[in-house]
Amino acid sequence: MQISIKQQQGSMLVIALFIIVVMSLLAATLSRVLSSTADSVADEVYSAKAYYAAESAMDYGIYQILINKQSCADFPALTSISGATNLQFDISNEVGLENCSVTIKCQRIPVNNSSLFYLISTGTCDGGKIIAEHNIEAEVKI
Repeated sequence: MQISIKQQQGSMLVIALFIIVVMSLLAATLSRVLSSTADSVADEVYSAKAYYAAESAMDYGIYQILINKQSCADFPALTSISGATNLQFDISNEVGLENCSVTIKCQRIPVNNSSLFYLISTGTCDGGKIIAEHNIEAEVKI
């Protein structure tokens, strides 16, 4: 039994079209996966930068408390809210912390013959469509 050439005409076109459609779907899926992976990595990077900015600011705040020992007032205050002193400074020129800023809030709480300092450090990194923020809290008793 022989199949004539007329019966085979167009079958390769259908197979080629099917292969092109399947390959296009695979390419679109791969592109979407790679795009979401890139966004996820960018989120992680900015989140880590915000955390380390906040941690650096907290170290600076604790250093200031240990040097001054009696008050948060020696922080170069920009504003004062409910007895808390806020310190905000620009770290965006530091390597690895580009587009980041930090704020430290300090509140002194007198306790018996000593002082308790409550610090909140906030690191914020702006990556355009991604904005990451981390808060770190600490208490220092002197």
